[in-house]
Amino acid sequence: MKSRRFALILFFATLTALLPCPVGAGETRDSSRQDGQSVSETQLRDAFNRYLCAHLGKPASDVVVSKFKVSENPTVPAGPVTLQIFQKERGSLVGLVRLAAMVKVNGVVRQEVTLSGWVDVFESAVCTARPLKKGEILKKDDLYLTRENVSRLRGQALTDVGKAVGLMVRHSVRQNTCLMEWMLEKAPVLDKGAVVTIFAEMGGLRVSVRGVALDRGYPGEMVKVQSSMSQKAIFARVIDSGNVMVEF
Repeated sequence: MKSRRFALILFFATLTALLPCPVGAGETRDSSRQDGQSVSETQLRDAFNRYLCAHLGKPASDVVVSKFKVSENPTVPAGPVTLQIFQKERGSLVGLVRLAAMVKVNGVVRQEVTLSGWVDVFESAVCTARPLKKGEILKKDDLYLTRENVSRLRGQALTDVGKAVGLMVRHSVRQNTCLMEWMLEKAPVLDKGAVVTIFAEMGGLRVSVRGVALDRGYPGEMVKVQSSMSQKAIFARVIDSGNVMVEF
């Protein structure tokens, strides 16, 4: 009797092992993994870099990304993958940058992934070859170009020596300082105390008289001048470093 019972148990155990197992949740996940794919971090990083270079107008050699991170990057179905990178919120593309990547498979959007990284931008910057005092006018010999990490500078760096020459420093600047746009201003063509010729025209008649500038000024700007004839202060428009025009 015992031997018959043992034989039956052995028979059913053998039969169960031979029958196919029902598909369960675990097997479904395995199948999904076999049929799916993951977008590699390298692909996402390359797309991140290409977006930065295109929108910054810089070659890849000038854009350095560090501390790159990818948010959750789940598996997507098998098929050709394309990535569309975009910026959800307006902001600078230097320093800490966050972008979104839309993952498409066969042209169908399957996932959105958040990408982030620290972005440093390198380019030529204009620096001072010597200490400069407030009010000095920049000359070519006062400046030189060097490659700098401009993303870590405070303000918009000057990148063209030619555009800096002739400008005036707004405050004293140390040697080897990278010049920012806010540090400079146009130099006035007319200095306070300069001797000028004051012109006036009326009804086809033009007269002139010598005078002194009571203000400094730029071309086209109204300044106060004093006539040497009347000793009165009047307003006149700056023509150049030695001439002003009274307007009626």
